[in-house]
Amino acid sequence: MIGRASAALVAVVALTGAAPPPAAPYVVTVAPGAQPHVPLRIKRGDLDIRLALSFDTALVLNAEPAKRAELKPFPLIGKRTFKSALIPGGEATFRGNLYGINPRGLPKSTVPAIWVDKPIAADADGVLALSALKADRIIIDMGPVAPGSRVHTLSRPDKGSVMMKTRIGEEKISTALELNSPDTVMNARAAAALITAGLVKRSGQVGFWRPFPGVALPFERLTPTPGARLLDMPLVRPAVRITEAQAKQLDAQARAGTSTSDDDDDTVTVTASRKKGRDPWILIGRDVLQQCTRIEFNRPGKTWALTCAF
Repeated sequence: MIGRASAALVAVVALTGAAPPPAAPYVVTVAPGAQPHVPLRIKRGDLDIRLALSFDTALVLNAEPAKRAELKPFPLIGKRTFKSALIPGGEATFRGNLYGINPRGLPKSTVPAIWVDKPIAADADGVLALSALKADRIIIDMGPVAPGSRVHTLSRPDKGSVMMKTRIGEEKISTALELNSPDTVMNARAAAALITAGLVKRSGQVGFWRPFPGVALPFERLTPTPGARLLDMPLVRPAVRITEAQAKQLDAQARAGTSTSDDDDDTVTVTASRKKGRDPWILIGRDVLQQCTRIEFNRPGKTWALTCAF
């Protein structure tokens, strides 16, 4: 039965056409230099979960917390073994099922939960896609607004997805944000587009991208040209994925990498006349985002709003 106050509000909205006030944003406060974490309940487990800005929907767990929560894989199809350069040792067993999750302070939602027999997160029980949180606006608050900051609004094509699209020359590049990546990393096709556009140059310097514990994938550092920007953000410390063979040619220390000579298509060389390899992608990392004090995911507005002192 509707109370008098609720009935009055409904009547006012009906008569005036006014929309009800928007819900308050869900705010995740982050200590300087740290990562966004949320407490989360799943089945029988209370877990500490890191939020990821760069992928959609899923919850990915380390094996031990999944066992502690008494998760069970979906019968018959809920267990698979995968091989990838992104996996420690090149291979891991994935188990999965649909589960309800209760992040503290938010309504319950159902997500695909995946747990892996290799470490996925060293600083948490697992990683949850920020877009899986049941809130229209999610704010990552990383401290007081720095002098000279302004709001940079970035459009997303899909209100439910964190991904963005940017066109560089003839390439339409999938772009994401990720606080957990120290560097801005891209694949070969994206790097070729940026080089052709005069935004970066190859440096010949080898480094390593470490997306998961125990994984070190070689990259070549790219040098931004003065004033180079991507999505209205500066290019600070970009890098392009390369194969072990390419890395060894550039730097003998690349033997410390964990990928194999049969590397993935992200590292295939691109020529002006022939496009090869995976669709172009760029992951904008902490080298850029550490200059921001507030990152807002606006679901209905299909935007990211970044308050940064670039």
